Amino acid sequence: QEAGLLLCPSICCASSDTMPTMVRGAIVATAILAAAEAAQVNLLSKHLRPAAAEDNLVEPIRFNQQLLICNAYPSREPVSVKKNSHESLEGGDVIPFRQCRYLQGQVEKKDQLEFSVQDIEMHGTFEVGELPSSDAILLLVVEKRANSPMVAFQSFAFPSSGERKEAQIAVINALEGNAGAVPKLTMEDHIEAKESQTVSKRIEQLSFNRVYSVEEGKYDASIAENSKQVVKLVKNKNYVLLRTGGNGFDESLVVFPSAVPEKEPPKTSVLEWVQGFVHTSFAHFFSK
Repeated sequence: QEAGLLLCPSICCASSDTMPTMVRGAIVATAILAAAEAAQVNLLSKHLRPAAAEDNLVEPIRFNQQLLICNAYPSREPVSVKKNSHESLEGGDVIPFRQCRYLQGQVEKKDQLEFSVQDIEMHGTFEVGELPSSDAILLLVVEKRANSPMVAFQSFAFPSSGERKEAQIAVINALEGNAGAVPKLTMEDHIEAKESQTVSKRIEQLSFNRVYSVEEGKYDASIAENSKQVVKLVKNKNYVLLRTGGNGFDESLVVFPSAVPEKEPPKTSVLEWVQGFVHTSFAHFFSK
């Protein structure tokens, strides 16, 4: 049995508590260069009295903003990244294809991010523009232009609002030559075989290049019927679901961080337990 889910845009008036949905509402993807403010912050523009530089009453507000970079440029060579001509990636200075890494420290307006791929003379620069006036995880996807070695970028933001009851997923289409019809990402409840007769399955079609809030749980994510994979989403965490491929690489769906659920250890039956106990008991008896 399949039950469709109601997508509620963020501007709708219905209460989210009354909607039994897997995906509560689409949050329109926010570009870093023109990111919408997630919270209004009233700043005091004047000192109450003249003060020395070391005795200011008003200090600039600094938000916690990390930059996550995902490499969707199809190449066997990794992409190297430098910020303002300095190496600043966590865990090394390169990002292999279909992987993501965080930039060390914070990003600031006017920062220059320099990208290059060895052996193919690919160079590109991304300049950070206006940033959100709130805490956020900023996402930058590096991809290849169609029919060209030149690099292209997509940028988004994960809004932050304390302890969330849902996970946030950025659904990004970075497949080379994706100018044609773009399929949707299918998200459906992951139901075990033993539950298939008693549990209703909710199914949602998600458009690419958006950020969504999704209930915690296990889901089957797929672009085509034969590409289904199980992902386990945890509340208050951010995930990237990246459609990649092209330039000799097969199309695939990349999930970062890895959300593959751990396999449960096989359960031991009573008979197997008794057989093991008898075997151990006789072995202990004959060893005396």
